[in-house]
Amino acid sequence: MEMKMKAWAIFVHSIRQVFGNLPEALQISGLIYLAQMAIAIALGVTTTAMEATTEPTGAEATKVTIAMMAMLIALMWIAVAWHRFVLLNERPAGYLPQFSLQRLGRYAGRSILIALLSLLIGMVLWLAFGTLFVGLFGLTWLTELLIVICVIVPVLTFLYRLSTILPGVAVDRDLGFADGWVATTGETPTILILAFLSGVAAIVLGSPLALLPEGSILSLLWQVISGWVQMMISASILTTLYGHYIEKRALL
Repeated sequence: MEMKMKAWAIFVHSIRQVFGNLPEALQISGLIYLAQMAIAIALGVTTTAMEATTEPTGAEATKVTIAMMAMLIALMWIAVAWHRFVLLNERPAGYLPQFSLQRLGRYAGRSILIALLSLLIGMVLWLAFGTLFVGLFGLTWLTELLIVICVIVPVLTFLYRLSTILPGVAVDRDLGFADGWVATTGETPTILILAFLSGVAAIVLGSPLALLPEGSILSLLWQVISGWVQMMISASILTTLYGHYIEKRALL
């Protein structure tokens, strides 16, 4: 399959995975996602509130830390449950999916290490492209957009290749840290295009916020909805990469 078509097939398959199983997606993620959002709102840790804060106090920093911890636990819990649903057809017995501290700990350990490596690469690229584009074109909205795209796409490519193992961790397979990288050898162009599609989708989903009044109910509602969509599609992309490159499943 041509790399452009394969990247598009993975992207579309991941979207269909979510919206083709919407009741299950909501059952697995709905209450957990709303709970962590409620914690963030109650603590005043929203996008609008964070942008309005110039110098956070100790109390505000504590609130941000609590909200971030709640978000990370929620994201890991949802991701593990979603991987297990797609790959093993494991469904929640009640209103919440199974919570396995040992499984989440393994998943979190791998995820944090991959995230730290990706962050390091992102910082280097941001400095390099920022210096280059600002020097050439000055500081404009177009320059900022170019920098963001030139950083997000390669970082997401690196992230996706390494993170291909994460669904395997969720289903208790014994995989090495670099097994995802090895499994996707020769597929960098495909995953680069997939990362570009993901980055564009994130920008498109975030763009309506610029048109909505800051701090409004509509703005908050869009943050909740778009955040859920991005979270679920991201988890599905990893599931699809794992299923295709490690379990050798076909892209239907």
